[in-house]
Amino acid sequence: MSEDPIRVTAGRPGTTGGPDSTAGRPGTTGGHQSRRSGLPVPTEAIVLLATVLAILIAAAFSENFTAPVAWSLVTILAAAYILSRGLVKRGTGDDGL
Repeated sequence: MSEDPIRVTAGRPGTTGGPDSTAGRPGTTGGHQSRRSGLPVPTEAIVLLATVLAILIAAAFSENFTAPVAWSLVTILAAAYILSRGLVKRGTGDDGL
């Protein structure tokens, strides 16, 4: 008698893990979760770059929106992004990206 190589032993159908696994249980993470998106950079970094580009383009084509104001906004956005990433890493205990 051969044994089936695929075993489903945790909570819900489609989740795998041993009897001590927390996969599929509400309120638990089941260990380190890897990023599943195919993007090499976080989505919020893409949003930051798009916002910075929008600010700089608006400053280039607007007479009322000066370069010092635009660069101040870009600096504030960059500082907020760096601070938020630091808080996320501190909260998760993750030393990586």
